[in-house]
Amino acid sequence: MVSYTAPVAALLPNPTGLDREIQTLQQHLVQRLPWLQLCYGRATRGARLEEGKTVYFPEVYDGAGEYRDVLPNDEVRSQAFFYPRDPATLLPGSLPGTADVRQTVDLIVWVNLQQVDAARPDRFELELKQQVLRALSLAPVGLQLQRTYDAPEQVYQSFSLSPVSTQCLRAPFAGFRIQLELTYTDSLC
Repeated sequence: MVSYTAPVAALLPNPTGLDREIQTLQQHLVQRLPWLQLCYGRATRGARLEEGKTVYFPEVYDGAGEYRDVLPNDEVRSQAFFYPRDPATLLPGSLPGTADVRQTVDLIVWVNLQQVDAARPDRFELELKQQVLRALSLAPVGLQLQRTYDAPEQVYQSFSLSPVSTQCLRAPFAGFRIQLELTYTDSLC
C-alpha cells in the first residue's frame, strides 16, 4: 500500500479522443458517488525494478508534468482510475475527417470500507459496485458495460501483485474492476 498525503486527481485542460471520454466519466462518477474521494483519469502501465524484478503498476499524469502510481493508498477512503486495453478498433463508416473508435477500458475501484461507513461492520463493496454500475449506466458518453471482477488477481490483472498484496483487498479494504467498452468519434482535423 502506498501513502500519498493529499493526493489530487488532475483534470486535463483540453482532453481529446479517449482522454475526453474518460474525463467526462471521471467527473460524472465523482458527482454521482459521494463516497468516491478520488477518481483519476487514464492510467498507463508503469514499471520499476524492485529487488532485481520488474514490477508493473498503474500510474496517472498528476497535472504537474509528472506521473505517480495509483496503487491502494492508506491516505484516502476510496479511489478509482481508468485503464484502457489495446487494441482500439476503428469502426467503418466514419465521416470524412473523423474516426469512429471502440475501446475497451477497465475502471478499477479501491475502497477503505471502514472510512466510507464506520458504522457498518459488514463487507458492503457489492453495494458500492452496484452504485458504480448504476452511475455508469447513466453516463453521458457512449458505453456498454461488459464484465465485473472481484478477485485480487483479477482486479489488478495487468499489474504486479507484489506492491498490491491481497491484504489491500481484505477487510477493511475492498476493490473491484468493471470492464466497459467506450464508443466515440475522434476528430482528425
